[in-house]
Amino acid sequence: MKKKQIEKMYVLSQTHWDREWYQNFQTFRTRLVYMMDELIDYMEQNADYRFFTMDGQTIMLDDYLEIRPENRDRLQRLIQDNRIAIGPWYVMPDEFLVSGESLIRNLLRGIRDARSWGVQPMLSGYVTDMFGHNSQLPQILRGFGIDNAVLFRGFRGDADPAEMWWEGADGSRVLGLKLDEDRSYSDFYFALRWPFYDRDNAYEEHQDELMERAMMLMDYKNKRATTTIALSMDGVDHVEIEPQLPWMLKTLSENKKLNVQFVHAHLETYLQDLRGKVGDLRVYKGEQKELAYNGLNNWVPENTLSSRVHLKQHNQHCENLIEKWAEPLGVMTALEGRTYSKSFIKKAWEFVLQNHPHDSICGCSIDQVHQDMIYRFDQSRLISEQMINEQMSYISNHLNQEQLGENHAFTVFNPSQSSVEGIIEVELSLPVNSDVSVTMKNSLNGTSFRIYDAERNEIPYQLLSIQTNSMHLYRPYRELPRGEALDRFRIAMPGKVPAFGYAAYTLERYTIENHAPLEYSAPKLIAPVRYPGSMQTDEHTWDNGRIRLRVTSNGTIQVTDVQTGRFYEGLLLLEDEADIGDGWSHVAPINNETVRSSGVQATISTVYDGPYQACIRIQLNLRVPRGIESDENSRSREWVDLPITTCVELKKGDPIIYCRTSVHNTARNHRLRILFPSGLDTQHYHTSTPFDLVKRQIRRPDRSDYLRKDFEVVPHNGIVTVDDHKDGLAIYSKGLYEVVVRDNTHRTIALTLFRSTSKEVLSDGSDGGQLLGELEFSYAIRPFAIAETHPAPLWKEHQQYVTGIRSLNRKPGKLYRETQQQGAGGLSLSKSYLTLASQALIVSAFKQSEDHDNSYIVRLFNVTEQEGAGTLTFERAIASAELVNLDEAPIADLPVTAREIHVTAKAKQIITVKVTLV
Repeated sequence: MKKKQIEKMYVLSQTHWDREWYQNFQTFRTRLVYMMDELIDYMEQNADYRFFTMDGQTIMLDDYLEIRPENRDRLQRLIQDNRIAIGPWYVMPDEFLVSGESLIRNLLRGIRDARSWGVQPMLSGYVTDMFGHNSQLPQILRGFGIDNAVLFRGFRGDADPAEMWWEGADGSRVLGLKLDEDRSYSDFYFALRWPFYDRDNAYEEHQDELMERAMMLMDYKNKRATTTIALSMDGVDHVEIEPQLPWMLKTLSENKKLNVQFVHAHLETYLQDLRGKVGDLRVYKGEQKELAYNGLNNWVPENTLSSRVHLKQHNQHCENLIEKWAEPLGVMTALEGRTYSKSFIKKAWEFVLQNHPHDSICGCSIDQVHQDMIYRFDQSRLISEQMINEQMSYISNHLNQEQLGENHAFTVFNPSQSSVEGIIEVELSLPVNSDVSVTMKNSLNGTSFRIYDAERNEIPYQLLSIQTNSMHLYRPYRELPRGEALDRFRIAMPGKVPAFGYAAYTLERYTIENHAPLEYSAPKLIAPVRYPGSMQTDEHTWDNGRIRLRVTSNGTIQVTDVQTGRFYEGLLLLEDEADIGDGWSHVAPINNETVRSSGVQATISTVYDGPYQACIRIQLNLRVPRGIESDENSRSREWVDLPITTCVELKKGDPIIYCRTSVHNTARNHRLRILFPSGLDTQHYHTSTPFDLVKRQIRRPDRSDYLRKDFEVVPHNGIVTVDDHKDGLAIYSKGLYEVVVRDNTHRTIALTLFRSTSKEVLSDGSDGGQLLGELEFSYAIRPFAIAETHPAPLWKEHQQYVTGIRSLNRKPGKLYRETQQQGAGGLSLSKSYLTLASQALIVSAFKQSEDHDNSYIVRLFNVTEQEGAGTLTFERAIASAELVNLDEAPIADLPVTAREIHVTAKAKQIITVKVTLV
């Protein structure tokens, strides 16, 4: 049977607006203002130019109105008359380099921004230029009532159908609108506008050519069509409108040879027609980040995962401060009478979200763009830190004074779902002249204070370091600021801090009676406090009861999992190779001399060792070529030292090896990776992406005939695991996103630390991408037994590793409130505001509701492939609870038992609970 031909073409006018890229934000904003001025003028004067789409992101409106506030009413009329479509995103983000919560908050902000204009947002997953698509985006879109996605990159490009079903990790489906693999989101523009721009009276005088080009466009689209209608995109990056478009559409529609009706339309008009026409469609499952087999513009720049890595580190830190600290502590303090810091938190999110467009966070723009990003990250971080400090102070100031007495105290905060039970590291900041501080510094034979928990149990500890006479600025409420000299003592101790809660401890100077006092002696003596012990078993080996670690002469480590007996060796091997690419791609020269640290001589030292924590410092110089030769065919003949220091920490009874590597980067145009040979017999590995743990093949298919080169790296957002169905090795990291498990005998995990490049789009290049100077990377090594630790417990562990704990000191009798807000006091010395009893479920958010100040949101997801259940227990009684979608609209009431809610989640499902507490 002959395939039906397209009878109706819906033409969508738009401009794809990278807010910053090959030009800085202010230059692009100037162009935006001029484009919008023309758009508003022309649409007001010409009713036949009917529709325009604002690239799916509302921030364009904010950027425009900051310069043209006088045009708000004119713009609003066009929006409310349904001529300009806005939303649903606040900014169009990258899908792999930001957290899952960031994607949700982006849509929450964009949809509410759109509604503030008196309209509903464009309900489309408009992700036209993203560098691939993560496996949970269909579920996220469905959570906002969006049933479709406009897609371009991430597909093979060998005649993919124009429509498809895209199925997410949990089974959620959206209708995928697959754009042109050659002309991307600009097929109408490149086929019928661009060829005529260098000619006078182009369209009218060259109608025959216009029709010929339209015929070619229709032939292309008919090969991919699944129905008798099609979508064509009129617009391209930063382009202005075509005033003659109405004439073009009328002329094309009247051509009998074409026999196609061309209509100017919004995307939702096309979707309304399409939904009634689609039949059986091809189903694409999970992550869409396929290498391009064909297509002029159809490529995914994989190595943006490691471009300008400092931006990724800043971003992960800022997201963590908001999601895991400011918001949960905001709820905790709100339940104790403090106003939730909603506007501050919104502003912190605003700054960080503005760095999430793909050309920004991917690190593939000009230097000025990435310098501007640092300012935004700084603002987000500073807001969050201020809120966190105020929230911790609020709780500390309201602890039960009778229980604390006149002792120095410190409070440890844990805003994660897992209670902390093990060795914790805290900083004690004590006034220089306080009795405890003075005696600690002067006690040569040991420390001189004891620590007690809320039940008056003595807590042993290990002193790690001292920083003396550090200045601290504070400002009491209604007073001028003051400075105070502090001594800072870093200690490790066995601690127990409940989930989403805190625990307070007291410090007491330890004295003993002088049983034979002389006239000149004191009735009491300051007694030394000693807690002996060591993890070091010989000059190069340490054992904490779970991990036995040996450092070899070249700086690599050998690790034995004491529980399973599994042995790993050669971990922490460094590998350096050339990179003549750019922010998008790693490119190796023809002669790519690769350097490894296997032959170096490392200096190994013990920074500290004791009963609870040990730190080993590994220092080495890796000799690498200074850069590349001018012809870019080989690395430099001149070599330089790359000083590299790795600090490895063990904590008593802890199965995790904590690592920090600092690099003084003196070389140019290279990529540095750190290697972890697993030695495990397996064909698969897993990496974490937003709300998912993705299973990947180690052996990559032969793609030698593909248009694009296989860069052989994959995304992850902090977890990489390899296992042989019995034992496994996981690598946790902070702010690192590029990895691969090599198809070699060792099944080596190769984690990219950074890429150093100079090339920039449409410029002569610069040094910003070289990342010269000091760089630091945090990661951890976690051997595990598959039967008891995979996958949800690993995710929770990584979440705790990234979130960490914080401590705050309180001096006896002095409450330094920096705000007017204060409650009744009398808080218990240890408290948990929320617990989750579940093996499978993971808490993603604990925050105030977007639209109801007296309600709170708990978002959970199930990273396993089976249904998971759990019980949420709140510190307060529950007035009501309901299951809501990601937009926080109600789905169903949830049964409540006193302070508990029972929840279930299907495999890979994200669920959101809205609760009102008594």
